[in-house]
Amino acid sequence: MNTDNQFKQKMQLDMTFDKSMLKVLVPMIVATLILYALCLRTSECKILIYVIWYMGFIILLIKERTQVEIDPHMIIIHRPLMSPLVINKKDIKDVQIKKNRNYAYRLAIVTILLFLTIYISYKSGQDFFYGIAGVSLMEGINLFLYDFWLIFLEAVVIINLLKRLPYSNLLRVDTDKSNFIFYSKEPEELKRIIETHETA
Repeated sequence: MNTDNQFKQKMQLDMTFDKSMLKVLVPMIVATLILYALCLRTSECKILIYVIWYMGFIILLIKERTQVEIDPHMIIIHRPLMSPLVINKKDIKDVQIKKNRNYAYRLAIVTILLFLTIYISYKSGQDFFYGIAGVSLMEGINLFLYDFWLIFLEAVVIINLLKRLPYSNLLRVDTDKSNFIFYSKEPEELKRIIETHETA
């Protein structure tokens, strides 16, 4: 149960200068380059490279399961597989409710991606079923991972965009280091809690 002294809720979050994506992508790229240099010609190595990228995409999806915790002194942002991000109340410069002006843009992107995903799924499915005939198990797995990685990535992007579409208003919290956008069902209530804590 949320109170003015202790607030905890799952919600989507955007922030400027977010390094979490780099923390996922850089190890993926480094591991890929190492495997590429060592053993690219084998099917097992190619499969391992694809598995690394699929796991990275899954992490990008999982990290969106953000939980925001507010106590009288700070806002703590919990993201799976990431260190908690702490916003000290003393560092907050401004708290505003903003119109979700990216709604039309995100809706257009989702629509385009959905049609693109359907088309690519159809083409990739055809390529996979035509190409799998007469190949070994490892080659078949490699072919599957190759044909469907883009579809998997598009699905992750679509899911993350869809989670942000229902919100007409957003809560923006500005600090010296970054700006945070909270996708809350009750931005007015969230703003009130933050401002109450600021003066507590």
